[in-house]
Amino acid sequence: MTVEHYTYRHLIELVDGDAELIAELVEHGVITRHGDDRALVDVERVMVVRTLRRELEVDWSGIDVILHLRDELARARRQLAALAAARREGAAVDGDDDDA
Repeated sequence: MTVEHYTYRHLIELVDGDAELIAELVEHGVITRHGDDRALVDVERVMVVRTLRRELEVDWSGIDVILHLRDELARARRQLAALAAARREGAAVDGDDDDA
């Protein structure tokens, strides 16, 4: 997840002029307002919501569930990667003992 600052004008351009979607994203906490014309945004998340709303016609309760599950999946993937790395490091250390 990469969170960046954007102007509202740039956000509206990002979603092809859909100002209503940007307002909904702010209302539902997907976008965090910073001042009158700036926002803190995870662009990937915004684009996922845009697809869910426009193309799949998912309502906000469904979007909340999907975003939560995506976050959980990303967290699980990071944990698995960390465990795999630790296991590889442990195997490398164990293998070094055999050389002695």
